[in-house]
Amino acid sequence: MIYQIGMLCKHFKGKGLEDKNIYRIIKLGVEGKDINPNEITYTGDGELMTASNLVVYANIFQNNKLFAREYEDISGELSPEKQQQFNQIIKVQPLNEDEIEIVNSPKFIEIKEMHTREKFQ
Repeated sequence: MIYQIGMLCKHFKGKGLEDKNIYRIIKLGVEGKDINPNEITYTGDGELMTASNLVVYANIFQNNKLFAREYEDISGELSPEKQQQFNQIIKVQPLNEDEIEIVNSPKFIEIKEMHTREKFQ
């Protein structure tokens, strides 16, 4: 398993780090029947009640909004074309040490907050 609770990760969509959703892993190995859909948004393709081995994660720049999706799906490898386009190998990839430092910097936080405000206005 590549994910650990508390780990910061980036979703593949977006050109640069500032364009990507940044998530914190909250729980691992969760069963769908244990998810409260009023608190956690299930983003998988199946039925929530029968889903298993879910990863629960929070978007750290959207008021920690919670999501759940199958481990196998978020850890899936991107096509070679998408790897080149989005500069990462898997759909939800752990941040490296340099990226963690960037994401925690006041300048990056300011940029992400500005992007979020623009997105939802």
